[in-house]
Amino acid sequence: MDSKPFQEIFINQNCNHSFCDECIAKYVAAKIQENISNVKCPEPKCRGILEPQNCMSIIPKEVFERWENALCENLVLATSKKFYCPFKDCSAMLVNDDGNEVVTCSECSHCHRLFCAQCKVAWHGGMECGEFMGLNENEREKEDLMVMNLAKAKRWRRCGHRFCLWKAMESVPWLYINRYH
Repeated sequence: MDSKPFQEIFINQNCNHSFCDECIAKYVAAKIQENISNVKCPEPKCRGILEPQNCMSIIPKEVFERWENALCENLVLATSKKFYCPFKDCSAMLVNDDGNEVVTCSECSHCHRLFCAQCKVAWHGGMECGEFMGLNENEREKEDLMVMNLAKAKRWRRCGHRFCLWKAMESVPWLYINRYH
């Protein structure tokens, strides 16, 4: 084992184990790369934790920032209800900080598009969540919802599994009569 000058030795203030600065820097970078934010002392059987502020002088700035962000995210996740924007080209992490209030229509703070916070999908305006969830998977796209809203407005009814204009016309007597003249 090579000896290092005292200035190049890192001492974990939570457990007093000491390591080479370079080794700790590589160790922390590897843990952060593995998405581990609570970095434990590398000493086997030690339960001590490494603190970002104690490692700040020996790790690269970007590693320190990723570590701090990961710790903040873990804190947010532990104390709130998190979810992700339903739009695949965004997927930003969002937090429901409205307590016990039921949130439906919400705007993503990153991409600024509307979505339903209950159903975790793009906003399904004009349709209750229960009704939306009752739709088949192939009926939930934006265009499908537009047809559904049009069908409601026109009082079209389902004929089997599709909307049928002729069935809707039967409910309007004068239209039903005129259809055959």
